[in-house]
Amino acid sequence: MTNVNIKVKELRGNTLPALTWNWMNVNDVKIDLQNKQKIPYTAMQGVGKIDQELKQTFYDLDHGISEEVMLMNDEQCNLANHWRISDSEPIEVRLPQSAGNPLLVDQNQIVVPPLQKGTIVLYNYSEDDSRVERNSTILVDVKNDAAVNVVLIQRLNEKSVSNVSIVARVGDGARLNLATVELGAGNTVFHYMVDMEGFGAESHVKTAYLGSGNNHLDLFYHVRHIGEECISDIQVNGALMDHAVKKFRGTIDFVEGCSGSDGNEEEYTILLDDTVRSIAVPLLLAHEDDIVGNHAASAGQIDDEQLFYLMSRGLSRKESEGLIVESRMTPTFDQIPNEELRLDLRKEVHARILRR
Repeated sequence: MTNVNIKVKELRGNTLPALTWNWMNVNDVKIDLQNKQKIPYTAMQGVGKIDQELKQTFYDLDHGISEEVMLMNDEQCNLANHWRISDSEPIEVRLPQSAGNPLLVDQNQIVVPPLQKGTIVLYNYSEDDSRVERNSTILVDVKNDAAVNVVLIQRLNEKSVSNVSIVARVGDGARLNLATVELGAGNTVFHYMVDMEGFGAESHVKTAYLGSGNNHLDLFYHVRHIGEECISDIQVNGALMDHAVKKFRGTIDFVEGCSGSDGNEEEYTILLDDTVRSIAVPLLLAHEDDIVGNHAASAGQIDDEQLFYLMSRGLSRKESEGLIVESRMTPTFDQIPNEELRLDLRKEVHARILRR
């Protein structure tokens, strides 16, 4: 009997909306989801009930990281949440993972009715050193003249995998503020796609990340200006050390008819070691004349003058580096309403840089 090697199709996602040369290796990313079974998640129970019609509407807008990853999320879902945000205290949801909860496949719907505003924090973290996986979908529907702050914090251990897909739409005069903190997981894949459908709709994104060890981070943003006079802003600030690798793909897409719109994206990476890799692909797609679009990306070591200034006041080099990196992340940390959690994240960034 002859042995036959069957090649299984590699799972990939975060595909650029405008492809470039394959040899550049930036068109998409490999997805490392190994679990094939549905395993219960017992750390919390779901809130509300998933709106299937809304779910299909968002599926038609965007498939998140990929259609295959979305299918896995559907088949293995072990936590479902539906929130209607109103003028109330911030909602904080803690999503721990451990040997007892190695798989989190969550579906989340965040609906903000007209004229309402609020804040929701989703905090995912490891409780031990076991390898865990997360495959998450988050749908955000911001109705006319509403506003919401969505804060996502990820602190899984370096053995673990985090895949998070956010798909959003924003109505007339509405605003979506998204803050994301990536401080863990050996393999991180993040996807954000927003349709700014209404007149004067706004999307503001602030991301902070720290890559260490052999971490791989893939950060994907696709902002579509559809309505007139929409405003978008993407601010990504992070640092890499050891042998970490980060890819940033940010696309601002000005759809025909979005006259008077303004889009801006900036991505800055501090390289703390010569052995890291930082790759950035900022894109502007324009199908309308009366628009303003700006993009910038830079990566480099910390300025010597800044280091000299801090070290001349008694700080060590690593303490100075930690302070500078932390300051770059401050705009994102400031979006976290829980002061204790905010301080804890700052301490972790500083401690990891001191230990390197």
